Amino acid sequence: MLESLSYNGQLPDSFWQIPAAVYATEVVPLREHAEVLAAVVAEEAARHEVLLYTDHETLRLLGIFPQEGTDAFFGLWETLPDAALNQQVFDQLAAEARRRGYRRLVGPLCFSTYHRYRLRLGPVPSWGQFDAEPVNPAYYAALLTDLGFTPTLTFESRLLQPAVVPTVYDNKAALLAQLQQVPFEFVPLTPDVWQEHEAAIFELVQAIYGANPAYRPVSAAQFGLLYNRAYAEKLCPHTSVLLRERSTGKLVAQSFCHPNYAPLHLPATEPATFQQHYPRLQHRTLLAKTVGVHPDYRQQGLMSYLGAYGMVSFREYYDDIIFCLMRTDNFSRHFTDGFPYETAHYALYAREL
Repeated sequence: MLESLSYNGQLPDSFWQIPAAVYATEVVPLREHAEVLAAVVAEEAARHEVLLYTDHETLRLLGIFPQEGTDAFFGLWETLPDAALNQQVFDQLAAEARRRGYRRLVGPLCFSTYHRYRLRLGPVPSWGQFDAEPVNPAYYAALLTDLGFTPTLTFESRLLQPAVVPTVYDNKAALLAQLQQVPFEFVPLTPDVWQEHEAAIFELVQAIYGANPAYRPVSAAQFGLLYNRAYAEKLCPHTSVLLRERSTGKLVAQSFCHPNYAPLHLPATEPATFQQHYPRLQHRTLLAKTVGVHPDYRQQGLMSYLGAYGMVSFREYYDDIIFCLMRTDNFSRHFTDGFPYETAHYALYAREL
């Protein structure tokens, strides 16, 4: 029986058990960090009202009602392909959102774009799943479409095959030659550098992504749940970089890249590190994950310089590269235009109330 429960400081055990049933027959399982997500919900409950919808066996859903704004959200939605049950739960959620005066229902989004959001669309790509890539049963998109949702933001990931790499280098040769002449310092992003600049990195990330659609700021403490020294340990020190203005010492751009550790099938109790796990990879795919420029320094070619910096060491350490989760209207997507690539598509959905 479907229940609607007010969040009271913890989520029931059944909440974390439902994905096992949903993903039992899926090619790619859900990798969920329950402790981190539970901590996120507990913190965000201070500035959102949170309702839990579940039958404790086949469906779970968070209804998220912010204190500000006209959009309500749904997040951490996992379900078996039961159209009637999903119709019931989303009807209840939509009715509650209307009662509270919200104009749209948006999701899946777990409070902020720092955490799980979007659906992956279409068939499973050749790489299966890279770290933090959305993964879900293929029927999720059809369920939302039948419930009146349409994509409000779309994204894609692009895999460039090894055969393409020499062509990319030839095409970007002039850009590579300019790296030593730019008025910025390239600071390799090692774990020690991350720890030294942690506060500045947090502020830079907030500035870069603050104006993005669906972005909602988080506290430094919540940022640190996911992005910390342990995160820095898995970054590639040869391609990850901070860009610092020479005249002011200000961090103005960032590129967080790391190998695709997924083929190692590491247990949740063994976090990936570049030093320990990169040497174990038989096929080395670089993930270009979080790349951005401070708003005050855009339109100066810095995004292209970040890409060129990664290319300097690429051939020595990697076989191919995935440019991950780019918004389809974002300028960064154009770095790979003109080259053959495999694409995976994603979407964030919305429904007018």
